[in-house]
Amino acid sequence: MNEAHLVWIFAVGFPLFFAAMWLIVTRILSLLGWSKYLPAFAWDRSIPADARRFSWATMVIGRFPGGVSYKNVMNVWLDQHGIYLRPPVLFRLFHPPLHIGWEQIGSIEPRKTLWIKAWSLALRRDVPILTFGGGAGQAIYDHWQVRHGGRPA
Repeated sequence: MNEAHLVWIFAVGFPLFFAAMWLIVTRILSLLGWSKYLPAFAWDRSIPADARRFSWATMVIGRFPGGVSYKNVMNVWLDQHGIYLRPPVLFRLFHPPLHIGWEQIGSIEPRKTLWIKAWSLALRRDVPILTFGGGAGQAIYDHWQVRHGGRPA
């Protein structure tokens, strides 16, 4: 085998290997976290146009450490009906949109680890907790507090 063959094998093989690894990792993330929410929270309609959007937000499914982290790869929308979740296009495969109604949230607890503020949502269903950071987490907490008069449900 000469150098030209090796270059062609690498030129074709590397993109195929990268695409296969991308698919495998995306599927594993879906199986370990996202799919646990699908039976109860799958959303088959478009996200409302008047919902407030937070792009590239951070979300963790389950307890940290050990949870499935969507660090800076989650789109979050909020409106009067609840929270809508959908990853950006690059991470969307195996991740259909989710909608969590405000009435499905049992409690929200602020958390702080070193300098990082986050908010953990315990849902009324048997699913892992969701933890949101940054502006999306603060907005979820503020919206939920207003709905519940500043007290837990």
